[in-house]
Amino acid sequence: MDSAGAGIRSSVLCPAMIYGHGLGPARNEVHIAALVAQARHSGVVRHVGAGRNIWSTVHVEDLADLYLPALEGAPASTFYFVENGGSHEGLAASIAEALGLDGPEPWDREAAGAFWGPAFTGGALASNSRVRATRARDMLGSKPRHGSVTEWIATDLPP
Repeated sequence: MDSAGAGIRSSVLCPAMIYGHGLGPARNEVHIAALVAQARHSGVVRHVGAGRNIWSTVHVEDLADLYLPALEGAPASTFYFVENGGSHEGLAASIAEALGLDGPEPWDREAAGAFWGPAFTGGALASNSRVRATRARDMLGSKPRHGSVTEWIATDLPP
């Protein structure tokens, strides 16, 4: 049965890589926390392969800002990507600078997989996930308040 036809108004918010400090028990997001943990463990910041993979990003507070407009006025059966730019390219360099460590250095996929696990390495750190939030901007009025992920790393990543 078609949910919209049954009078059920539903929407899906599909965020890109979320960054920023959470307010609940999981304070850190997954991707950047993994890169930082590896850097602190080895003393050298690394990225998988050439480090040119692209991931759209969104600050956790910018994502949270969209839930009320989606609940109040989104048409039934709508899907929205949520992002405010960014990419993995430059993440490792930003982390190295913020932590005062060497790098970034390329890391082959097998060695990275041995550290992080092959699924996380291949499915997240060595892959691409680029989206555009055109519909969220047009239909929900999405206006991100936060800067880029690399700006967040430079100002808010604990040393």
